[in-house]
Order: sequence, then C-alpha cells, then structure tokens
Amino acid sequence: MTTPTDLPQSPLGLPLVRGEPQEVAPGIWMVPGFGNATLLLTDDGAAVVDPATRQNGPRILRELRERTQAPVRFIIYTHGHADHAFGTGPLLDEAAQRGDAPPQIVGHERVLDRLARYQRLQGQHEHINRVQFAIPPDRESFPRVYYPPTVTYHDRLSLRLGDLTLECRHGIGETDDATWVWVPERRTIIAGDFIVSSCPNVGNPFKVQRYTLEWAEALEEMAALEPEHVIPGHGALLDRQGAQDLLLGTARAVRHLEDEVIRRLNAGQWHEQILEEVDLPDDLKEKPYLAPIYGCPRFVVHGILRLYSGWFDGNAGNLFPSTRAEIGEDVVGLAGGAAPLLERARALKDKGGLRNVQRALHLVDFVLFGEGEDGPSARQAHALKAELLEARAEVEPSFIARNIFRNGATREREAAG
Repeated sequence: MTTPTDLPQSPLGLPLVRGEPQEVAPGIWMVPGFGNATLLLTDDGAAVVDPATRQNGPRILRELRERTQAPVRFIIYTHGHADHAFGTGPLLDEAAQRGDAPPQIVGHERVLDRLARYQRLQGQHEHINRVQFAIPPDRESFPRVYYPPTVTYHDRLSLRLGDLTLECRHGIGETDDATWVWVPERRTIIAGDFIVSSCPNVGNPFKVQRYTLEWAEALEEMAALEPEHVIPGHGALLDRQGAQDLLLGTARAVRHLEDEVIRRLNAGQWHEQILEEVDLPDDLKEKPYLAPIYGCPRFVVHGILRLYSGWFDGNAGNLFPSTRAEIGEDVVGLAGGAAPLLERARALKDKGGLRNVQRALHLVDFVLFGEGEDGPSARQAHALKAELLEARAEVEPSFIARNIFRNGATREREAAG
C-alpha cells in the first residue's frame, strides 16, 4: 500500500505532505502538499477546496478536525486532476459515520467528462503517469476510485458558507474544467492550477490540449480583483504584491508565446523554425515563478502549435514517411555499418553540449532501428543511448522531461543487459 510519505516529491520540488498549515485569513487555512488544499471554517459549517491526492485525503481530514468539529458542507474541486480531486473519500466516510448530511461535491460541469475519460483510458493514464512522475512499478500510478461532483455549474456559482461567500468561477488553462474561487469577505483567491509556481504546464507531452490565451485571461481577471491573498494549486502562499506580479507576469508570458507563434504561422513558418526560435523575453526568464522546472516554454510552444495547426511539418517527403527501421537500414548501409555511427555518437557525447548529445542520440537510433534488436551492435547501442539519456537528464530543469530521459535510460540499460 502506498503511503503519502513514501511517494516522490512534487514536480515543483515541494514535499508531498510536509509543511505546516497556514492561516491565510480568518477562517481560511492553506494545507500545503503535492497539491495544496484549502480549509474554510465557519460557525455554519466547513468547506474543503481540493482535497488533494487519494493518499493525502486522511491528512486533510485530520488537519480539518484539529481546527473545527463543524460538518463539511462543501467539497470544491478546482479541476479533476488526481492531485486535487481524489482525496474526497475520508471526508465522505466521516460524514456518514457522524450522521452528517453528505457534503455537496462542487465542480465545473466538464469535470464529469474528465472522469468519464479517465475511466475509459485508465490503462493509458496509469502508463503515462508512471513515466511522467517516475512512479515505481510496485506503486499505484493512477487512482481507480472516483468521486464525481454532485453539484455542477457552467460559468459561475455562488455558495454561502456562514459569513463567507464562495464564488466559483470557470476558467480554461491547464484544464478545460477549471474553477477558481473568490472569497470577497477575505479578499482571497483559491487559484487551483492557474498558478503552479513555475512555467505554465501547457503542451505537456503526455496530455490532452491545454490553453494559453484563456489561461492569461483568467489570471488577468484574478489580478483585477486585487486580492490580498492567493492560494496556488502548487507552491507558496502569495500576498498582494507577490500575487499581482505573478498573475500579470505569467499572463504576459503566455500571451507573448501565443502571439509569437501566431505571428510566425501567419508568416508561413513551419513548426521546426518556430520551436527553435520562440522563447520568453529575457526579463521574464528571470522570474522565479516562470522557471522551467515542470512545464517549459518549448512545451508551451508545442501546445500552441497543436491548438492552431496540424501535424504536417512542411516537408512533402514526410507526408507518408518510411518507417524508422527502413531509414535506419539505409543510413547504416551508407555509413558502412554501425561502427562509424556509434564512433561519431561517442565523439559528439565527449564533445559535450546539449545539441551534440541530441545529435548523438539520433545516430544511435539509426543503429538500433536499422539493425534491429537482434543486430550485432544492439547491446552496445542501447548502452550508449542510456549514457546519452542520462547526460540529458542531468542538466534538464523540467521535471517532466527529466523523467522521460531517465525512464528511457532505464529501458535502454535493460535492453543492453
């Protein structure tokens, strides 16, 4: 059985359950974790926004009961991701044991579609999450028990909890089912994953479409409220000044990337050139809240390209490409065998630098696909590829990319025997 303490750290380098709860404003507590949870406490009952992961659910209940014995009236999901909406079980179980009315589970209407898709693609999500989050084979990589919303809304929903108004507002960003919560009496925003304290995770190489323009619009709407406190989906609590800088700076960053991609698409540029040339302005690169430690600008550009264009790369020869095995066979033959390709790959690796290591990876792949798994150079090529992938991982700041490289290196070492 997986426990919270033996799970890996979060993608942002934050421990899964460590960190003491913080009182944000009277009656509002932030419980830091893999995904931050928020407790709202009044004389008329309590609410929990984002009960976090399945493993963290018992902790959320414990932190709640250390502060109030009031019944839980609302459980609000900022979106349907597993690190925000799957710790619900202990709250429901406790309500039944106490004889309380079941809490209303509140979420945007699209959360229902998301959970249905998770059920349909359970195996796929188990597979990609194991790679993305470096989850060992003996641990659960994706939950199988879901707690769908019992109350949904389309655009806005206002809930009353004692002396607090919980204004749920729909937005689109990392997901299309997102909610952020405005508590006007405390001038507090619970932002969900509109704020992940690093470069927005648009263009995740494993996941469905995510959105830049709408993400910026939601952040700008939050900033216009001039909140005193902002609780992010991941990362540290923000005060008024820090929130304004992050909200408007992140909005400017994603708008810049979107505008640049659209300008270049309109000019007839193809994906390779756009991916090579589009980046954040230098002043935004220095912002700690845009550090590429989870998502990264290149992933964002991929996501924008996927939203606005097809998969054709501009080279008519690639419209119906040959298989990698066919191309590899020709390259190995033209090179006079695998040895010159592997020798060149080692030379590039020894020379150092990301571009040289990446070029070396392509050369090794020609050997692996050209000779096949039973080829005379296969073990040697797999071993070299493992070294190259580890070299990429050692200097890669993005958690997602780093795990992809390390997962690949493990597979190559296994293939090398």
